[in-house]
Amino acid sequence: MHVYSSNDSRTSALGTIAVGAVLLAIGLNAAFQALGVGPAWLFSPPTVAAAFGLLYRALDTVGWRWSWLHRLGVIQVPVVQGIYEGTLVSSYRQTTVPVRICIDQTWTRIAIRFDVLEPMSSSSYSVAAGLASDGHRRARLTYTYRNQTRPGVAESDMNDHDGTAEVVLDPDTDVLSGRYFNFRGRQGTLTLTRATALSRS
Repeated sequence: MHVYSSNDSRTSALGTIAVGAVLLAIGLNAAFQALGVGPAWLFSPPTVAAAFGLLYRALDTVGWRWSWLHRLGVIQVPVVQGIYEGTLVSSYRQTTVPVRICIDQTWTRIAIRFDVLEPMSSSSYSVAAGLASDGHRRARLTYTYRNQTRPGVAESDMNDHDGTAEVVLDPDTDVLSGRYFNFRGRQGTLTLTRATALSRS
């Protein structure tokens, strides 16, 4: 997975983590003192640092998807994680092929894999990405990718190449649609629907 840019400054979330870390450290230090475990100076700075690290890790991997944090405005990064299946229509001979996009996402990192399914001629992997809300509850994902072809399956004139894709997720329909361009001079459109359910508490 790689880091992605976002219109979420993450400042408010980091501030919330810092406050939570201090409160957690105070509680732990009070417990340590009540149990008579070591001097207070031994636990205070390490406890705050450890609490911050644990809370940051929890938010980055799980908590960032919680809907109540989104409603409070603590987290503003759209959730696009999931597996999407649909079709690609290429400008090359107006070819239509079935495709799948798998998006792994945390609060700060993302990985996008794109597979052509029939025939399984190539796979693409994201190398950089940007994710933002477009103001209408939709998420706009733009990423650059590196495509790897499968010799013997892909067409003889198809080689490994780089490209860019821009897709928009409609949260009401779970439809991911957009377009792509590649350095072979070809382009096309994408229309996919999320095939996996996402649990957001």
